[in-house]
Amino acid sequence: MKTRYLIISFIWFLTISSFSQEENKQKFMIFGVPQYLITNGLRIDIDLHKKETQNWLVISPYFYSDNSSIDPLNLSGGDDDNYDLYSYDKMIGAGLGLQKKIFLSKKSYTSGFYLAFGGTYKYFNIDGNSFTWVEYTGDDGLKYQQMEDIKYKLYIHSLNANATIGYQYQFIDNLYIDCFMGFGIKYSYHNSPDNVMVKYNRGNIDYGYTGTQFVAGVRFGIDLCNKDIMK
Repeated sequence: MKTRYLIISFIWFLTISSFSQEENKQKFMIFGVPQYLITNGLRIDIDLHKKETQNWLVISPYFYSDNSSIDPLNLSGGDDDNYDLYSYDKMIGAGLGLQKKIFLSKKSYTSGFYLAFGGTYKYFNIDGNSFTWVEYTGDDGLKYQQMEDIKYKLYIHSLNANATIGYQYQFIDNLYIDCFMGFGIKYSYHNSPDNVMVKYNRGNIDYGYTGTQFVAGVRFGIDLCNKDIMK
């Protein structure tokens, strides 16, 4: 898991370093996306402008961490954590998203309506210690499932592609709000060395969801290339 974090962090570092060292400094912004806090996540968007165009590249690192197995949206549909199949001891995750963003107006490349499309990869590592469904092979060679109280690990890999339309505007000097909505599709692969059968596919915001998605949210950002801020 540490190797995955290092690789992703190295990619971010190279991108920002090469961008900031250009002889003709271009515009870039940093956005926070607060709705990911609901699912124990953190997403930061780095918006890089392609000079003399209406186009931007959006690089989105994701981090997830939870030691409490809190389910604020009640995706499991229950109140008693002792009998919750989705209760875990620890969850950590990371991801990286890439998106192309195109402003529709020819008059501005920082405000107004825009189209965006791109993809995201995420990885989750879940440690559990509770009753859960386990698959085993019987003497007859057939696959069966039974409930067991065990310690287990579950790994989730997910890929997502989406397209959105949004509106970004400057509400205070150098500070921006970006509201967006659209649709996407997501595929998740669950893997457990302990053969646990639990799938985090309870809803379209769940860690291991597979299917179509309605995408919507809000971002808050700052223009870091403004001369007054950089002083």
